[in-house]
Amino acid sequence: MKDQKTIALENSSGFVVFMPWVTLPHSIRIGRFRFQPLRVNEIDTVIDREITDTIKSALNCYVRKNGKPIESCTMVFRSSGDRSWDIPRKSWDSAVGAAKTLALACLAEQRFFEGHFSPHLNATMFRIIGQGVSAGSDQIAPFFSRRGGGLQIGGLRFKDVVFQRPPQIEGTSCDVINEGLLRAIERATRTKCGAAQAILASLETFLLANTESPELDADSCIALSAIAFERLIEPSANTAQGLAAAFSDYWAPFTNLTVEKSKRTKPDDKYKLVQASWPIHRKWMKELYEARSATVHRGSRSEFTKNWTTEQHLVIAAFAYPLVVKLRLAEEGLYSPSDKELASFETFDLLLDSSWGRGWRKPPEWSAILSMAEGARAIHAAVERATRKVSEDDEQRLS
Repeated sequence: MKDQKTIALENSSGFVVFMPWVTLPHSIRIGRFRFQPLRVNEIDTVIDREITDTIKSALNCYVRKNGKPIESCTMVFRSSGDRSWDIPRKSWDSAVGAAKTLALACLAEQRFFEGHFSPHLNATMFRIIGQGVSAGSDQIAPFFSRRGGGLQIGGLRFKDVVFQRPPQIEGTSCDVINEGLLRAIERATRTKCGAAQAILASLETFLLANTESPELDADSCIALSAIAFERLIEPSANTAQGLAAAFSDYWAPFTNLTVEKSKRTKPDDKYKLVQASWPIHRKWMKELYEARSATVHRGSRSEFTKNWTTEQHLVIAAFAYPLVVKLRLAEEGLYSPSDKELASFETFDLLLDSSWGRGWRKPPEWSAILSMAEGARAIHAAVERATRKVSEDDEQRLS
């Protein structure tokens, strides 16, 4: 029989999973996992005391840009059972999937052009780290997913290893999580509907395009963004025209401006008559796909107009992809867009045709256009609620 000391040692080892580069605003549950924001010096309040010193030593290997250890992070727990901090290696892929869904729910709510460092969120912030721990050990054992299977590195001591925050991460706080979107994706996954399969197939490429990694140039990110839309929208023809038409079909209820009536969006010279009646968002998606083809096939076609730069395409794609996710879920009856989201749909054409400014001297029009639309939507909703309340009061008096 095992003595108490042996049992205690066995219970003081395991596999912790955490996000060192992001601190969520509150705890959030996704599937079988709970993502918990924690201050490093308060870990002993949620984890077995005999293992907390080891976990703190592991977290101290992750440092900020100034070289000092991180003060807070997000840890992953199982949503039920004992020793919930211990995530079995067999659950790694499921934890990665949950983290990707969390990243989407956060990136979907980010704002653009509202500050000098905006947007500060990127997919790199939400990558999880796996770490084997054992009470009393001074050695680090990080886990990495790689070709041919996972790799767990051993033989290194905590004091000899430093992981510095990636340069593309400017801030580590995440202010808003779209919990309604999380729940809708979970329901879609349970029912195995078409939207769930499309989101799952496209999410990886969307997140990779939005890592802001120095190893990926802008053209590669353009290609990844276009692939993400192809997988999400599932057009009948995987061509620039096919994807643009399918994208326009989803956006049909929110068409606001055509190419003919736009200020800045020009049609292709050879197809002026055809494209004049196109909504601007159809022309944008066609150009995004053409930019993707130029990267994949090495060379753009000079007869096509280019209304948006590579950098502009990346911002627009990051803004539009989560909106299409919401439209696909709404199509399945799983998601109801908020007034704020409806404002985004309705102003998308105006955003595409807006001025991108000239640096800090003349900021882009994007933020002002979107804020005005959201304000108008909020006023409209308030008037509707007040009118409905008056009608209900009148009905009660008459009855």
